[in-house]
Amino acid sequence: MSRSKHLLINSIYQQNIDRTPIWIMRQAGRYLPEYIATKNRAGGFMSLIRNPELACEVTMQPLRRYSLDSAILFSDILVVADMFNMDLRFEEKKGPIFDNPIRTEADLKKLPSQLDVSKLSYVNETIKNIKGELNELLPLIGFIGSPWTVATYLIEGNSTKQFAFVNEMVKSNPSLLVKVLEMITKGSIDYVKQQIENGVDALMIFDTWGGLLSKENYEKFSLSFIQKIILSTKKDGVPIIYYSRSKSNFAELKKLDISCVGISSENNLGEMYKFFDKKFAIQGNLDVDILKEDESTIKKEITKTLDTFPFKSGHIFNLGTGITPDIHPDKVAYLVDQVKELSIK
Repeated sequence: MSRSKHLLINSIYQQNIDRTPIWIMRQAGRYLPEYIATKNRAGGFMSLIRNPELACEVTMQPLRRYSLDSAILFSDILVVADMFNMDLRFEEKKGPIFDNPIRTEADLKKLPSQLDVSKLSYVNETIKNIKGELNELLPLIGFIGSPWTVATYLIEGNSTKQFAFVNEMVKSNPSLLVKVLEMITKGSIDYVKQQIENGVDALMIFDTWGGLLSKENYEKFSLSFIQKIILSTKKDGVPIIYYSRSKSNFAELKKLDISCVGISSENNLGEMYKFFDKKFAIQGNLDVDILKEDESTIKKEITKTLDTFPFKSGHIFNLGTGITPDIHPDKVAYLVDQVKELSIK
């Protein structure tokens, strides 16, 4: 593998680096006042995502504040539903809502048999705008949701903690669930191809709710469909980062053709690296709540996190989850500066 001009990519491929790269999940988001102002100017979250100029603007906002090592596309894992003619909307304090969820064969038959990826052309334009702004100085991470995680929202119709409808479908109508997952996978393959063609340098797959499944069902309803998406990208040579909040089912991940695993804060970076036989780089995993503490505590926890990965390469510093709206922007500045200083090899 030839070296990249980008620190992040070299670390993903476990090549020699002079310090640990850092970026932050949801780094363009509600903790930044300029993001709130731009979202309000756009007229809401979905209007912001579908406006390529403003979506580019919020992607760049954290990069103007902090010396991060990557941009990540500003979008949402659920925009793929545009291809299914499922109207997605967001409500404050409620999150994503689908008014016509998929719960029966009849619901599924109402959706188009031919998927049209051009319905996501606004994402193409956003990527092109971001790449122009970055001017190759930093890499751009694109992303999708895993078919299973996307399916939980399409079936539940909203953000839930109970997952009653999807859990019932797993038990009582797995054949319908497979059809839903196949549809999402087909759309996701087209969507990923579009992102890569427009210039993303790495791809992240968010399998946020993979941990809901038993070991057997995890492989059956999540990993098997993720692997289809990954295999569709093989010839493109774009590194893939897999992320799940799950604390279990890690053994099954060894079967995936990925380059990096993002882990939550409950796991030890170095132990996970060795568990995967150093096959994958590891991304993570500072607890976001640490950023609510004073600077001396933050520095101590950064040091502790870095010390759990005593290897020369293969670590991308990140949080264990996305950054939350209650984090002060100055604490993020301190985090980024300290990681860059403390991780010099």
